[in-house]
Amino acid sequence: MLNAVKHLYRSSNQIPCVDRGVSLLLLTFGAQSAQAQHFDFAAKEAVKLPASALAQLYQYIEKRDGSPMTIGETYVYVPVYNVLNRSQKQFTDGVYMFILNVHDSGQLFINQKGKVVILRNGSVPEILADYSGFLKQNKLPVTTQVSYLSAIAAFMQYQYKDIQEKIKSGALDELRDKP
Repeated sequence: MLNAVKHLYRSSNQIPCVDRGVSLLLLTFGAQSAQAQHFDFAAKEAVKLPASALAQLYQYIEKRDGSPMTIGETYVYVPVYNVLNRSQKQFTDGVYMFILNVHDSGQLFINQKGKVVILRNGSVPEILADYSGFLKQNKLPVTTQVSYLSAIAAFMQYQYKDIQEKIKSGALDELRDKP
C-alpha cells in the first residue's frame, strides 16, 4: 500500500493540471484502487447496454459531434466497459467508459438507476465539477463515493498519459507547444 501511495504521489506531482488538494484527496481515499485500474479493455469485456441507456449515449454523441447516430451508418457499435469491475457484464449502477474509435481515450459516465450522467473529460476541474454535481443530486454511501472517485482519478491519469504519448508520437502536434 505504501508503495502505491508513493507512486500515486509521484505521478500526481508530474501532472501539472492536478492541484495539491485533489492529490491529497486521492492519496487519502483512493490510492490502492486507483493503482489497480487498467484501461486496456478487451472487446470481450464490453457490457451490453439496455436500449434506454444506449439511447442516452447516442443522444449525447449526436449532440457533441453533430452527426446522427443511426444503426448501420456512422456508428454501428459503441463499446462500453465497466470501470469499477471489469468482470461485471451486467449494466448496473456504477462508473463506465465508452470508446468511439481507436484514437479516442474514452469518455466516462455514471449510471445511476438507469439515468446516464456523462462526465466531461476536457480537464480535471471539469470532470471533478461534474462528479461533484452528480453527488449533490444522488445520495450515495461514502464507500461508493470513494470507489467512484478512485475510478475517475485512475481514468484521469490514464487519459493524461495517453495524450502525452500521442503528443510524443506526433499524433497531436497541435498540443505539443501547450503547457
